[in-house]
Amino acid sequence: MSEAQFMGMLIGCIATLLGIASIIVAIIVKPIITLNKSIQKLNDSIDKLNSDNSRLDERITHHGQEIDDLRDKVLTHGHEIAHLKEVIKK
Repeated sequence: MSEAQFMGMLIGCIATLLGIASIIVAIIVKPIITLNKSIQKLNDSIDKLNSDNSRLDERITHHGQEIDDLRDKVLTHGHEIAHLKEVIKK
């Protein structure tokens, strides 16, 4: 085997190895990078949903307190009306 044949085979092998390496990158590494981006988007979406859920919980708690206050006022007015009806009947 002459030096020219050896150099030709060496260059051919290096080109083949580089081709295989690029295929491995395209098949394995690129989907992993895409998957990581998708996971990050999902994490961001979950964080936003959690913050929205916390805000809604606070609003619901506040509205529940308002409803309880209004119910107490209605009951107080109902008792006052019942008492006034009894006073008027006498």
